[in-house]
Amino acid sequence: MDDRNEREFEVEVKPGFVVTMIGLVLVYALFNVVATVRLGAPVSFLQSLNWGASVTVLVLLGTMFHELGHVLAGVAAGHQWTKAVLNGAGMGVVIEPRPRGWDRVLRSVAGPFAHFVFALPLLAVAVSSVPAGLTNLAVAQTSIWWVAGVSSLFLAAFNLLPLPGFDGGKAMDGVRDVLGHRRAVVGGGRFVKT
Repeated sequence: MDDRNEREFEVEVKPGFVVTMIGLVLVYALFNVVATVRLGAPVSFLQSLNWGASVTVLVLLGTMFHELGHVLAGVAAGHQWTKAVLNGAGMGVVIEPRPRGWDRVLRSVAGPFAHFVFALPLLAVAVSSVPAGLTNLAVAQTSIWWVAGVSSLFLAAFNLLPLPGFDGGKAMDGVRDVLGHRRAVVGGGRFVKT
């Protein structure tokens, strides 16, 4: 392989990433406080912060698994992974050259598919960890595994929405490429054909 075509891999951390992670810890901690109060077994806020940090780490691992799905699909199509970006929306990867057509569709849906696959074992652990004799779904719902699994499912499904910037929107762009349609973009406050 020609070394001149090899690019150095880089990781870029944007300031919004840290703020988002702290926000997630606090949101999950607050969720834990409310859920345990509803169950009649409240825990301290410090315990809830620990719980929130644990869920955030699992959600972050799910996001890494999601991005790995994109990378594997891109590499399978002969593209090169050149950059990982950690930003306020989570993570992203840069794979070059930009795929077109079915390569773009497959690479776009590979991330959410990987996220779904990541969520299944988390939910299985949550369901199997409910103490014997208890069938209360509320007990499972306070499990770190349950919340991380449901969060991963939500993020995967949300990312499949056919909106610009989302994986679903990128997949739709790939379908448009295959069908020979051109993408409509917003220009001057209205949609303009490009």
